[in-house]
Amino acid sequence: MNPSGVTNSPQPTKPGRSARRQRIAFVSSGLGSAWGGIGVASEMMVEALQPDHDVRLWVNDARLPRSLRHALVVSKAWVTGPPEFVFYGHVFLTALHRVTPRLRNVPYGVFLHGIEVWEPLREGHRRALEGATVLVTNSQHTLDRARLANPWMPEAHVAWLGVPVGSARQEAGSQPPVAVIVGRIVSAERGKGHDEVLTAWPAVRAAVPAARLLVVGEGDDRRRLERRIEAEKIGGVEFRGYVSDRERDVIYQQSRALLFPSRQEGFGLVLAEAAAHGLPSLAVRGSVFEETFPEGHGVVFLQSTAPDELAPAIIRLLSDNAFASSAGNAAYDRTQAWFTKQRFMSRFREALRPLVP
Repeated sequence: MNPSGVTNSPQPTKPGRSARRQRIAFVSSGLGSAWGGIGVASEMMVEALQPDHDVRLWVNDARLPRSLRHALVVSKAWVTGPPEFVFYGHVFLTALHRVTPRLRNVPYGVFLHGIEVWEPLREGHRRALEGATVLVTNSQHTLDRARLANPWMPEAHVAWLGVPVGSARQEAGSQPPVAVIVGRIVSAERGKGHDEVLTAWPAVRAAVPAARLLVVGEGDDRRRLERRIEAEKIGGVEFRGYVSDRERDVIYQQSRALLFPSRQEGFGLVLAEAAAHGLPSLAVRGSVFEETFPEGHGVVFLQSTAPDELAPAIIRLLSDNAFASSAGNAAYDRTQAWFTKQRFMSRFREALRPLVP
């Protein structure tokens, strides 16, 4: 596959109408931003299928005991009759196919998001992926890293994700020196860059005294970061916690740059969301963003997250108005060209077209 995504992420084409609405079950842990990037992607996949098909949403609520979750899905299959095709929003849901007798002969697909397939998978998950009729993934980066841990990984269709694009282009250079970092703050995922940004932040404040850092997101590691800020007397940092989509968009509109020095993103929907508002971003080499936002498309790439490399890059974004605006405009244009919600839905439908006409 072409790492740029051009080969595997074709330009949208108008889907043809099926003569008969196919019965499709979409299995998800939940839809929407409350369920993170996977929930947002799942919501778009359901929306892509609904116009032409009879889509039944089967929610596997992780808050319930596993046996009860499975029983609820099994009961739906019995009451409504088996679907003609099943799509699983992520690999860990595929166990339902094995435990639901009425699904065993039904073709199915699975979406690969990132870190969930970057470790050696259990035998049951391997069988599920090898038995799938179609696999779809959000980037070539996700697939390549999955194969490092699981060399047996079958071929997958690359369908870059997308975001709603309705806001007007903003001039990042006209915004105050506010940087934002967005994402879950959990102890199991400390690779998103929060600690590295905080380490560099005193140097940023020394050069740009008015600089502010907004930390958007929630999780079990937030209190540790707050204690660190208190202990080290790091100024200009505000935790916003979980915010609604609307509140997040307002934050983007009032910020200068997104800081996203993470290597654990399969796609990094946050960066596309920020770019849709005209924000430039900071990222690291070796991440998916070299595929989705290559050099010259609004992302400042660093070789490492060492403070002596991170701080100067942040300082330039917050103090060089022309540079921030130019990079933000390039990011906006890249998003308009490749990462709109409609383009993702078209790519997703195209990946399923041989099975779901």
